[in-house]
Amino acid sequence: MLVPVNLKIRWFMIYAGFGLLLSIIITAILTQAATRQIQQQVGLSLANVAQQVSYQLERGMIERLRDMQTAARLMSPPQNAQEQEQLANLVSEVFESYDAYAWIGATDADGRVLVSANDVLKGADVSARPWFEQALQQPYYIGDVHGALLLEKILNPEGNEPLRFVDVSVPLQTPDGQVWGVLGSHLNWQWAEQVERRAMASLQSLPGTDILLVSSENQILLGPDSLQEQPLATQLNPQVIARGWDVQEWIDGNQYLIGYAKIKSSSDYRGPEWQIIVRQPIELALHPVSELRWQAAWIGLAVALTFALIGWISAGRIARPFADLSGRLEQEVKERTEQLREKNQALKKLATTDSLTGLVNRRALFTQAEKLQAQAKRHGQPLAVVMLDLDHFKQVNDRYGHAMGDEVLVALAEELRRQFRDTDICARTGGEEFTLILDGSSAADAAKKVEQLSAAFKGQPFTSDNEQFSVSLSAGVIAWDPQQSLDKALDAADKLLYQAKQKGRDCVVAASDSAES
Repeated sequence: MLVPVNLKIRWFMIYAGFGLLLSIIITAILTQAATRQIQQQVGLSLANVAQQVSYQLERGMIERLRDMQTAARLMSPPQNAQEQEQLANLVSEVFESYDAYAWIGATDADGRVLVSANDVLKGADVSARPWFEQALQQPYYIGDVHGALLLEKILNPEGNEPLRFVDVSVPLQTPDGQVWGVLGSHLNWQWAEQVERRAMASLQSLPGTDILLVSSENQILLGPDSLQEQPLATQLNPQVIARGWDVQEWIDGNQYLIGYAKIKSSSDYRGPEWQIIVRQPIELALHPVSELRWQAAWIGLAVALTFALIGWISAGRIARPFADLSGRLEQEVKERTEQLREKNQALKKLATTDSLTGLVNRRALFTQAEKLQAQAKRHGQPLAVVMLDLDHFKQVNDRYGHAMGDEVLVALAEELRRQFRDTDICARTGGEEFTLILDGSSAADAAKKVEQLSAAFKGQPFTSDNEQFSVSLSAGVIAWDPQQSLDKALDAADKLLYQAKQKGRDCVVAASDSAES
């Protein structure tokens, strides 16, 4: 018996409506779940980059502070012209040790500059400067970003772009604790801009992402041109600050997915509490969900038509396309999730790896060192810590260009991979500074290995504009007692590295196992 046409029409409408409703419900559930998952994954990625930038800025300031403190311990008030010249030479060596130093000088207790790098501001009265006043009252001073009128006229006579600096200063004391002056430095703010550029390079897979660096006074120091030097008008949600990421409405009315980190004062650092905000427009962050929603809509429409056709042809039979729909949508979600997981892994690698040399960075060094330390405690095996630094690397950059300098750094990284085992840790922890942790090695064994490395690297020629040159390195080596913190071990190795520099560079200074245990 034929089914009446009106019944077929009814079944057609019922099946079509049921299929469409089911598709809408499934699409809504899956896209909502995908939205939550993608928000969390991208938010954690942004927070991870913000934390990495925060860590690099904080460690950079701490490293410069250690430079100043180490140099200050070697200084004494000059009593004659010869001692004055020795003091000037020491200040010049510290100035040349790091590209970002714009000015370094030593003053007497009244604030008169006794010596300075390149004699800039020599003899000037800086007693009213905050870096001088604060260093007289506390163990050290790290200031926020500022301009410097006198240095601006000297270092930037063309006035193309205003210079900005960060101050780091320490008191100069006699052996009995009497303050006889201040050692002060101005760091060129371009150092922080380089940190931002490296972080932006790691965010290429997240289009439209911005990084904002906010000062202690709530001024935007780095970020999009339209926001720089402006106050941070948007008050961050407590959720963003508490867990490091969330969705936030900006003052421009747009929604952003935000990653957040803040440099806080601690036992190692007392200085500007900068905030790092990494943001991406929510529509770009959720673009995979939009694509998934459209695909699900087309699939839902096809399912609805299939239901309607089944209802028209066989009025009494019920089709079961739901499993296919659910399976296809789940597969789409899995594929999108896998893509995001791969991107997140790539971001994680960028956050723990030096982008130029491929070696681990300082953050990963501490993480991997904890594992070696625990292993050494369990098995009683020795560990050695090496701090090495390329000699006169600033001259290589100045004479042959930064591209040639990068080639030298990459060549050293390749030599490290050839000379040391996979169980050893080789990290780039500064511009031309590298840190090694050698598993199962005494200080003496480590020193021999580093001397072999030094000889091999020094014998490697580099060529620039038909001119050949070589680069030497200096190193400090200690035996690391696993009961001792890595910070203390690094500080001890750094002091030996400084001794190697004092001895004329191109040498390895090692402490005996008994002396360091």
